[in-house]
Amino acid sequence: MIYIIDGNNVAGKLKMLSKDNFDKKLIELIRVYNQNRNSPILLVFDGCEQMGDKAAIDPLFTVRYSPKDGYYESADDLIVEIVEKNLNRKKEEITIITDDIALKKRIEKARERFGGNIIFQQATRFAEKLIALKVEADTKEDGERGLNKDEQAEINKDLLKLWQ
Repeated sequence: MIYIIDGNNVAGKLKMLSKDNFDKKLIELIRVYNQNRNSPILLVFDGCEQMGDKAAIDPLFTVRYSPKDGYYESADDLIVEIVEKNLNRKKEEITIITDDIALKKRIEKARERFGGNIIFQQATRFAEKLIALKVEADTKEDGERGLNKDEQAEINKDLLKLWQ
């Protein structure tokens, strides 16, 4: 099974779209999410380069940016193309993570044409899993009490003064 994630859609659910480098932040969240799952993931974003871009994060995680060349209007066009090619060749199960109704309809049409097994997972639910993972990671990093690094440094300074 391969997972294809509508990156802008998930980033929107996480309220990250207005942040600088939201794509890099989402890439890191998904990389951590997939560390123990070992599932092939393709994360697709709207691109701003004419040729688009592709980066292999690790052997099971690839990021694609849709080209801005007149043929592709958005990442949705690239996602549909990837689904069609995959259905036409491999007939392997594909999970699409998006809440975009128009994209779902386009993929359902591709499934009607080519057959194959496609599962839709809500971007909202996937975003909730990522949030839970981030909270868990922050708790582990900051200690059981959930102190951030600045708070820990301040406490350490105070303790050092008391010990001296």
